[in-house]
Amino acid sequence: MWDMANTRSILIINRTFPPSFGATGRMACDLALHLRHQGHKVTILTTAQHEKTDRAKNLDVIRIAANQKPRGIFDYLKILWKMYQASKKISDHDIVISMTDPPLQAIIGGKIARAMNAKHIHWVMDLYPDLLPVLGTDIHSFIFNIIKSKIYGTYKKTDAVVAISKCMARYLTHHGVARTSMHIIENWPDKYLREGNDKPVQSLLDDEKFRILYAGTIGLAHDFDTVLKSAKYLQKHAPNIEFIFTNRGGGKDIFAIKIKKHGLRNIQLISPQPSKKLSALMTSGDLHLITMKSDAIGKLFPSKFYSAIASARPSLFIGPNTCDLHNKITDNDIGISVKNGDAKSLTQGILKYYNDGDMWFTHCANAKKMMGRHNPLDQWTGLIENHI
Repeated sequence: MWDMANTRSILIINRTFPPSFGATGRMACDLALHLRHQGHKVTILTTAQHEKTDRAKNLDVIRIAANQKPRGIFDYLKILWKMYQASKKISDHDIVISMTDPPLQAIIGGKIARAMNAKHIHWVMDLYPDLLPVLGTDIHSFIFNIIKSKIYGTYKKTDAVVAISKCMARYLTHHGVARTSMHIIENWPDKYLREGNDKPVQSLLDDEKFRILYAGTIGLAHDFDTVLKSAKYLQKHAPNIEFIFTNRGGGKDIFAIKIKKHGLRNIQLISPQPSKKLSALMTSGDLHLITMKSDAIGKLFPSKFYSAIASARPSLFIGPNTCDLHNKITDNDIGISVKNGDAKSLTQGILKYYNDGDMWFTHCANAKKMMGRHNPLDQWTGLIENHI
């Protein structure tokens, strides 16, 4: 272990990084700036449309030229190969932090760390290849098992594995990853939400409706059929309630077709908003909708939850009641959790908030308190300085 007084040189590897859009890129940037503020030297290895190296916010950002909209495993493998080749031109670092975009980056991160004689931290955002069946990806079982064996073999050799929820840590432990190398560090919301929580903002939407907001990716691992059933009932019996979805993600086209098929006029799809308008969008929602299919438990954790508590809004969760998110919501009294497919309970929950202002204000206040206790970047400081 190094002397804690010494700073570390840290290489963070992720496919996206600002100004390119991507939730993992935003998280990587926040962590890089935090570590830089702690006195560490931080380098980013990422992609861009054109190859370039720059210094952004006192960080060394090495961008390799790559397809910004990769499709399929071969595009991702090409990006991984380019990242590995680019790493050979980078000076040795003390620590390599690999992420999960591209999905097989743990393997490349391990190779780069060994070549640099560096410690390797793998930060698991989404668990691949385990998540592929949930997304409906057709992959031969033989290929799937080979990839899974390689990935978990890398996890077992990694100096530290950072899981973003207790569910994920438990899942990894059940698959042979040593608990002693596991660290649970949750995600956090965008800085524009963290910094603007107490500032009045102008709503982006009209204030006449009671609004359920889904401000995130319409992904294939999320449950929207339960929402559609609830919306159909509410359109007839509570027309002043509406659903707002940001129109992005792999499932958005299918979702739009279903909205049209059911004739739902109380669901709006709006364009994704830039970070500077994020606070205005999030506070426009009376409730924040979060969904997850039951078979995605332990393989992802919806980061929209942190946007909800940062906006001091109640969470409306559709998903398994055995997951970490269900416990957070119920234990802290900050929202309602219903099982997948239970449209009746979802509708009842929405109407209860609509008719009970005291409950809504109480849950808003509880969410704000919970956000005040949420300091995952300090946990990263402890990991870097005390465990690696």
